[in-house]
Amino acid sequence: MDSLLLAHVGIFAVSAVACLLSLPRAFRIKHPGTRRGLIGLLLAVALWSLGYVGYLVAPTDSLRLTAYTVGFIFAFVAVAAWTYFCAAYTGRRPRQAPYRRAMVGVFLLFVGLKLTNPLHHLYFTTEWTTDPFPHLAIQHGLLYWVTLGLSYAVIAVGFFMLLDRFYHTGTDSRPLIALAVVTGLPAVATILGEQVDWLLPLMYEPPGVAVFAVGTLFVYVRRFEAVQLTGGSDAPAVFLDRDERVRDFNQAAATLFPALRNSIGQPVDAVDPEFAARLDDPGVFATGPEGERRYYQLSVSPFTSGSVTTGQLVTINDVTEQEAYRRRLEEKTEQLEALNRVVRHDIRNDMAVIRGWAETLSPHVDEEGRDALDRVLRKSDHVIELTETVREFVESLSGEHAPEPAPTDLRRHLETELEAVRETFPDAEFRVAGDIPTASVLGGEMLSSVFRNLLGNAVRHNDSSAPEVTVEATEHADTVEVRVADNGPGVPDDQKERIFGKGEKGLDSPGSGIGLYLVHTLTEQFGGEVRIEDNEPRGAVFVVELVKADAGA
Repeated sequence: MDSLLLAHVGIFAVSAVACLLSLPRAFRIKHPGTRRGLIGLLLAVALWSLGYVGYLVAPTDSLRLTAYTVGFIFAFVAVAAWTYFCAAYTGRRPRQAPYRRAMVGVFLLFVGLKLTNPLHHLYFTTEWTTDPFPHLAIQHGLLYWVTLGLSYAVIAVGFFMLLDRFYHTGTDSRPLIALAVVTGLPAVATILGEQVDWLLPLMYEPPGVAVFAVGTLFVYVRRFEAVQLTGGSDAPAVFLDRDERVRDFNQAAATLFPALRNSIGQPVDAVDPEFAARLDDPGVFATGPEGERRYYQLSVSPFTSGSVTTGQLVTINDVTEQEAYRRRLEEKTEQLEALNRVVRHDIRNDMAVIRGWAETLSPHVDEEGRDALDRVLRKSDHVIELTETVREFVESLSGEHAPEPAPTDLRRHLETELEAVRETFPDAEFRVAGDIPTASVLGGEMLSSVFRNLLGNAVRHNDSSAPEVTVEATEHADTVEVRVADNGPGVPDDQKERIFGKGEKGLDSPGSGIGLYLVHTLTEQFGGEVRIEDNEPRGAVFVVELVKADAGA
């Protein structure tokens, strides 16, 4: 075999083998888009190279032509795979690229033109020649050069994306830049293929891709992964290995932590002890002088291989706006809580005075004014009760005072509230069906507020001349169900869920609209639920399900 022919066969055969041997490493890449793009590129280049090998060594012209066409088509596939890989590696989303359907259409059009070349010969023609060695020579037509120009333009976009990523990383990316340059060098041989005697009019890019694959997947694999992880984020990012040594960082991280410069390979605690300490407690921290202070929060994402941690990506997110909003919200909350305390205090005092004077007037009021005076007393009690409900409502929504579910004596709270409402509403009849279970439930001291609001609402929103309220508590395997049934107007089906919303009121209700919202909020905080059913023959049943303290034990 001619030495020049042997060299050509060897170059493309080695390229195919290198790409195929690199596939197992490519399958280990964690980023899905990068993995798909690189696997597609390696497969396409391997088939492209094997097509050229078949073109050079096949025994008949028809087989040579078929092999060349196969290689020619997969060369075009490799261009698409290269672009996909570059886009995914640099943090772009190739599947969401604009005009992607149009691009797929153009791709299929050119593939179709290549397959139908024997009909129109716009891509190439063939003739047998012995220069520089016996082979089926390819004479390229206009369509080939148009396709080659478009392909190089697309490939150049991929190179631009890669070099832009390499530039914005903080590590020494010169080896990767060198690999990228080597990948593109064989294009010179492609362009000169028809002018240089010892070259064939083929596309010589496969060796460059093979070098790139071996370099990134075997030699500089850590750096290849590190550049992708850190260079694609606008936020400061640092890539550490499993021993917490600095492997890479982006420019934003170097600006925020200048000590990172020239720190590749060093332990992070030696480079910046303060930064290293924050890895164990990634909370919010501040930098900069007063007036220019910025707030940041660390986010640590570990990387694992099987059950072994191989490294971690530390992202430093700027949370200055969120922190400023949180502080403003905290300040407003404190102001509202202070206002709530003052207003409730003043209202309770004034209502106590009103109630006191009303009781003083009681002996001096005739029978006709008795009903009006009783109304004043009831409304005074209701306003005082409302201030207590508001206090509980505010505490239930406050993160500082939100009740932690704890074992609570259900019977004690329910019996206490039943006794209280019997005194408050002497004209109403309160009955208990059966015995109240002695089981402890998950709740808290504010469980009383749940029962107080339900029992009070059962009378307050009742349109019957003789309000009747029946309470029944039933113990189940993991829960205790408390049912509060009344003989009032009931709740229409379309309001059974909406009535628990903040600001919602019962039918023709004079209330504030927060009582049932408070019931719903507290019950959820206790891990239970509340719902409404219809009572027979009329009225509503409020059903509260509470989790038993020993549930699942």
